[in-house]
Amino acid sequence: MSSNIRSFVMNLLRNQRINEFNEWRLENLILKLNLDGTDFSNLDLSGALLNGVSCVGCNFSKSSLCQANLVQSDLSKANFEKSNLTSALMMYSDLSKCNMFHADLTGTNLMWSNLSHSDLSYCILTRTILVESNLSEANFTGVDMSTAFLKYAKTDNLKKVAV
Repeated sequence: MSSNIRSFVMNLLRNQRINEFNEWRLENLILKLNLDGTDFSNLDLSGALLNGVSCVGCNFSKSSLCQANLVQSDLSKANFEKSNLTSALMMYSDLSKCNMFHADLTGTNLMWSNLSHSDLSYCILTRTILVESNLSEANFTGVDMSTAFLKYAKTDNLKKVAV
């Protein structure tokens, strides 16, 4: 990805021009976007088409990603602390070693995703889909998992303290 394209994409996202970004993204789906290490904190990126994007180590703290499409994205080591990911699509994504402390994952689809070694303490998992996800060594301290869908999830060495 050229630096001009990266600058263009960053400008649209940082200025929360999601409709313009999505239109551009639909015309350029073949491009592998690399946004690694970018600070997206405190932004409203709701509905953004970020599927297949590399966002390793990005900061999404206190951001809104409601109904965002992050399918097959590399989000490893990203910070989602206190973010709103309600109804986001995150299937097949790499979320290993993420900070999701106090994130709202209500209705989020995380099927087949890798959340190993992530901190999900005190996050909201109401109707969250975690079917066949890798939750190995993830921290779920203070989380009510009673309405989350966990069928066939890998839960080796899961860290959970009851709420």
